[in-house]
Amino acid sequence: MTRHEDIEERLLGALAVVPSEDGLRWLDQRVAGLVAQPAATRPRWVPGRRGLLRPLALVAAFAVATGTVVGAMGLLDRTVEDSSLPGWRTAWDRAEVLDLQQTDNGLTVTLERAYADLNQVLVGFTVEGLEAPTSTVGERGPAIDWVAELRDPTGRTADQWAPSSLSMGADETNLSAVIQTWQGAPAPVAGTWELTVTSIGYSAMTNAGSCGAGDGTGDACASAGISGPIEGNWSFEFDLPKPSGTVVASEATATKEDATITLSQLRISPTMVSGRIGLRLADETVAYWGLLDAEVRHDGATYPINMATHIDPEDPHDGPNGDENEFGTIGGSDEAAGEWVVHIPQLSYGTDDPAQTPVELSGPWTLTVTVP
Repeated sequence: MTRHEDIEERLLGALAVVPSEDGLRWLDQRVAGLVAQPAATRPRWVPGRRGLLRPLALVAAFAVATGTVVGAMGLLDRTVEDSSLPGWRTAWDRAEVLDLQQTDNGLTVTLERAYADLNQVLVGFTVEGLEAPTSTVGERGPAIDWVAELRDPTGRTADQWAPSSLSMGADETNLSAVIQTWQGAPAPVAGTWELTVTSIGYSAMTNAGSCGAGDGTGDACASAGISGPIEGNWSFEFDLPKPSGTVVASEATATKEDATITLSQLRISPTMVSGRIGLRLADETVAYWGLLDAEVRHDGATYPINMATHIDPEDPHDGPNGDENEFGTIGGSDEAAGEWVVHIPQLSYGTDDPAQTPVELSGPWTLTVTVP
C-alpha cells in the first residue's frame, strides 16, 4: 500500500457516509496535495506605497477547484482549512452560529456564522443559485467575486476601524462559499452588527486567456459561459458578544544605526496578535516600509507576522513615531499575561522620491512589552 492509499483509506474510514464519485475525486486531489505539499514557508511582506491596504467595500476574489461535499466536510469548513491560517480556524470554531437567509434576484445568501475579537471580525456565508463555470483539470477557472460592507454596534462602517481585510471564496455545483474578515480594532462592545452584500458573481480575472483582456466582460466571456456580477441587497443583522482580547499601550523602542522602531500598541486576541509600529530614520522621511521575516514571541510560542498595513497613506509621515504600520500575525493567544517580544530581523523602506528603489536594512530590532 502506498502512502497515498494509506492516508486515503484512513480518511474514508472516518466518513459518516459513502461519498459520491465526485466526492471521491475531490478526496483524491486533496490527499495528493497533502502528500506532495512542501514544508511551510514563512510569509514575506512585499513593501509598496499602498502596502496591503484594500478598500473595505471591496470586490474579493479567490479561485478554488470545484468539488462535491464529502460526508460531513462542508464547503465553508474546507475553505477555512484551505486558508492555512490558524486564526481563521479559531474564529470559525468559536463563531456564533446564525443560519440567517436572504433571497434577492434569484440568489439565496445564508449567513452561517460570525465572530469578533479585538483584532478582527470574520463572517462566513454561502450562496445558492450561481452556476459556476467549469474548468478542466489543472486549469484555473473563474473566481467568485462579491462586494460586502460591515457596520459595527456603534454605527461605524468597517473602513473607519479596519485598515485591511482578507477573504477567500470557493464553489462547487450550485453552491458557493465565502469567508470574509476585517482586521483592525473592532469596538469593544456587545451588540448588533449589520452585514450587507450588494453584488455576487464570477470574474474571468484569473483566467484572462479565455476572456479577452480578462476583465470579466464582453463577448468572449459570454461565449465562455461567464456572467458578470449579480446586483442585489442581502442584508443581515446579528448580535455578537463583547469581543475578547487585551489592548496594551507601549513605549517600547529599538534603534539600530539610524533606524528607530517604536511599538505604541499591542493587541492580543485568540485569533491574532497585532500592533501599531512606527519607523523613523535620522536623515530621511519614510513614506512606506515593511517588515521582513518578523515574528512575535510569547511563552515559548512563535507567531509569524504575515501582514503589515500602512495605516494612512495620506499622512505626512512626520508623527512622533515616524511612518506607522499596523502588523498582524497568522494566529493568536487566549493568554495575554507575560512578556511579549516583537523581533524584526530586517525591514525595507522607501521615500517619496520616485527615483529611489526600496532600501533594505538589517537589524535585528527587538521590542519587549510586559502584560501583567
